[in-house]
Amino acid sequence: MTCVGGGPTGSSTANLLNLFGHSAHVVTRAAAPAAWLAESIPASAASVIANAGLEEAIGTAGFQRNGGNTVWWAERPERSEHFGEGVSGVHVERGALERAMHAALVDAGVRIDRSTVRSVERTAGGWRVRTSEEEIETGWVIDATGRGGVVARRGRIEDRPTGTLALCGWWQRPGGWEEEDRTHTLIESYADGWAWSVPISNDVRCVTAMVDPRETDLERTGDLDAMLHRELAKAPNLSTRLEGTMYRGKAKACPASLYTNERFAGDGYLLVGDAGSFIDPLSSYGVKKALASGWLAAVTLHTVITDESMTSVALDFFDAREKEVYRRYRELSIPFFEEAAGEYGTPFWEQRAEAARRAAGVTRGSTFDGAPIDPADRVDPAQDADALLGHRDVREAYEELRRRPDIDLAPGQSLERVDRPLIRENRIVLEAHLKSASVGEGVRFVRNVDLVRVVDAAEGKDQVPDVFEAYMRGGRTAALPDFLAALAVCVGKGFLELPDWRPTSWRRTIQE
Repeated sequence: MTCVGGGPTGSSTANLLNLFGHSAHVVTRAAAPAAWLAESIPASAASVIANAGLEEAIGTAGFQRNGGNTVWWAERPERSEHFGEGVSGVHVERGALERAMHAALVDAGVRIDRSTVRSVERTAGGWRVRTSEEEIETGWVIDATGRGGVVARRGRIEDRPTGTLALCGWWQRPGGWEEEDRTHTLIESYADGWAWSVPISNDVRCVTAMVDPRETDLERTGDLDAMLHRELAKAPNLSTRLEGTMYRGKAKACPASLYTNERFAGDGYLLVGDAGSFIDPLSSYGVKKALASGWLAAVTLHTVITDESMTSVALDFFDAREKEVYRRYRELSIPFFEEAAGEYGTPFWEQRAEAARRAAGVTRGSTFDGAPIDPADRVDPAQDADALLGHRDVREAYEELRRRPDIDLAPGQSLERVDRPLIRENRIVLEAHLKSASVGEGVRFVRNVDLVRVVDAAEGKDQVPDVFEAYMRGGRTAALPDFLAALAVCVGKGFLELPDWRPTSWRRTIQE
């Protein structure tokens, strides 16, 4: 297997394949990226980093602590989020992050070739990767080349209405930043763009402005430094933070437009991380998304290698998961874009709000149902029913369960169990999921509570505590609020039935 690209995605994929007992070969650029691009890894990425086997490499590299976010959005008052005592992510300079990851890979015995990739072509037996140094014949190629997309660009779907250019520069404050500013990501919106900044050290910050390249004078002047300063002047809060600092220029520009792909997996290939799709850095989840994609790619290939009969299932699972991650990130961005569009009324924000709604498949004013959960946290997003929590029938079921002294639950008349894929111990397997008259696709989990186990635990029980106790047997764990949410989904969606009760939507359907 050959992983083309040695960034966070390629490094995590190769490292995990090696841990799973497979030989992974990484081909990456001759030199690490220039030391100017900075990124944030949020505290919530800790489990993804651990899953990728890179916890020690990142934790001991001396990166700047990520303690939270400070946001000025759509002219609203300042909002600050603090990750809490002992909970933090890191801010990284991209080149330093890759060097730390590559050192860990080499120590683990992973082969890394630093050369320029000339082409990636199909052959009768797989793929041929031509580099500046050699030709590599491989059965599987993992495209982790980011925006370059040596394989991915053939099926790329670009979000053309919202082209975006990132302008980056570094600022230094002699004596260091204020205590909070030494760890926080700063984000500010303005009428025709937005800016964000992350600290690289106690006295240096990377500041980036996100603009529409069609509305800039880049082609006429080519003066990136002047353009970046003009953009930041539109962000008064960030500009105030930069007073008394030294601009370390020279500004850099890189494309930051969004895209996805027609297909993320196929015969002998996987598109991972930014090669397959690119999201707005608004979420600060770019590196986390990359690591999560690399982990799933390794699990997918491990499944295919150990059980060839699961090849089609595993590839379809990977493809569906990556498409859902992109869709959900676009959905999560809708409230922010709509808020900015409502405040500024400019094409920059109105076009982004409309494009996000279209990509997420929702209508104007719609947002996601239930709690805002980062898609990269989901093991099996396609089988995760958290989106059902905001549905009216589920809310009604929750209130009915709270009201009744006895529940006397029974399996729903339309309940079906269907085999669908999920991940168990680093492999994709087929296991039972639940369907009903109101849920056409099989689902398995709500807030990591197993719905199949909930239905089994409810048999013969007439008290909620008894169902909860039965569910927890055998070493299973769940917080009571999460269990109650899952139980409400089972009742509201017809996997379980309460005597003499139906949701309003069911009664209306019967009357009609």
